[in-house]
Amino acid sequence: MSSPVTFINVIDVDPSKQQEVIDILNEGTEQVISKRPGFISVTILASADKTRVVNIARWESADDVKATQADPVAAEYVKRTAAIATPSPGIFAVVSEFGA
Repeated sequence: MSSPVTFINVIDVDPSKQQEVIDILNEGTEQVISKRPGFISVTILASADKTRVVNIARWESADDVKATQADPVAAEYVKRTAAIATPSPGIFAVVSEFGA
């Protein structure tokens, strides 16, 4: 079995469109992403200056991420986001983790 992975998408956005991007990500997560095989969790962060949104999704495997990206329904949310912002996605493995 493969190790869980983290999908991180740093999205640059005009401040006037930040909430719209957040709404698209929330809708996509509730309607599609959270129901996909291998889904663990999503955290969405908004920069205080309103110029970025960060989408952090934990998945059971990179294959689960790739299968979700290939899903035409999920791809619609990607297209909607890319129409109003500049996404920069990537798949990451945890190499260090620290806690209190």
